[in-house]
Amino acid sequence: MTAITQAVGIRNGTTMMPNTQADLNTITALLDRIPLANGGTAAAPRLWNPVRAVLIPQVTAAIVLFQTVNRRPMIDGVVDPNGQTLRLMDQLAGAGRVTATVVRQDISFQTWVVADPASLDGRAPIQTQRIAPRLTRKLISVTGCSIKWFGVVLPRDQAGRIISGRPNLFFTPGPSQGHYHDGTYEAFTAWTGLWDKYTSAMGAQLVQSGAPQILVIPFYKNAQLTDLGGFLGNWKEVVSAVVTAAINATDPLFLRDTFTFTEIFSSSFSNGIAPHQNFNTRATDAAAMTRIAFDLDGQASGSHWRPSRAVVYANTPAGSVNPAGTVWKVGGRLGRFHASYPGVIDHNLCPFLLVHGLSRFGR
Repeated sequence: MTAITQAVGIRNGTTMMPNTQADLNTITALLDRIPLANGGTAAAPRLWNPVRAVLIPQVTAAIVLFQTVNRRPMIDGVVDPNGQTLRLMDQLAGAGRVTATVVRQDISFQTWVVADPASLDGRAPIQTQRIAPRLTRKLISVTGCSIKWFGVVLPRDQAGRIISGRPNLFFTPGPSQGHYHDGTYEAFTAWTGLWDKYTSAMGAQLVQSGAPQILVIPFYKNAQLTDLGGFLGNWKEVVSAVVTAAINATDPLFLRDTFTFTEIFSSSFSNGIAPHQNFNTRATDAAAMTRIAFDLDGQASGSHWRPSRAVVYANTPAGSVNPAGTVWKVGGRLGRFHASYPGVIDHNLCPFLLVHGLSRFGR
């Protein structure tokens, strides 16, 4: 049975329960797996407000609706540990347990020009290298999660064997920047360009670096830019299911059971730092499980947030000491990239710096 440590909600509209963030995440994730007809939000996951003072009344109202629809003997707006409301939620969410299905896969050899990791320190122009490693890519459809689509890149050795490791969750910039809109999200056909671009550009750097990591890209809706919904509560189950599906589609004998992990890496580019922050600060155990979080010029979106274990690449002029701690400044140093990416501004070249972080900090 799903467990919470303390009560969630506002009892009878007057008495505030403890509402720990982890327990709130658990309840919203359950509601997002329960069909609408049973008082949940599975068919249209609600956007849970990131502001605690708003979220708690929002969750309370959802609990009241759930209790009302299911004709509970007590409609008090609270889910108690081991209580009947929690038991019924768990039962009704059972049909919506997380499942992951590979719907597209390929072996890709796209060529990218990326940073030479040895040239990041100091103030001199960053040197480039041309890479085109073999990528094993998957597009995966998920049920029982507020995010339906995920991209995965599995690194493999020269013999073709899967190189297992920690997941690296990469958060793309807002999809609308690439003209990907929520109205076409469900079928994803119009979004496959986003999957192709980021699994290739970021996956190539991961494979090139040799870091034992598995790239996992949650393709969230524009409406989820600052709140990833129920994924914040069940992300560990989701990532496990997604990677398990990806591995089984490549080598069904590789896993004895399911893919498990105790640590993660995470990364983001530009305003992808908004869902990155939402995940790191609000997802259950995410901050504690993060080994390193890579920020690829998130400051360009106006963000000043930094996770506690961050490696940062900022498109600002380098000072006399570069890096300063784990902040590398690359402003005015990306000129060698322009021959390969004509017309692209320096900010949009910052994703090609991730290979440095993966090479140096990715183990």
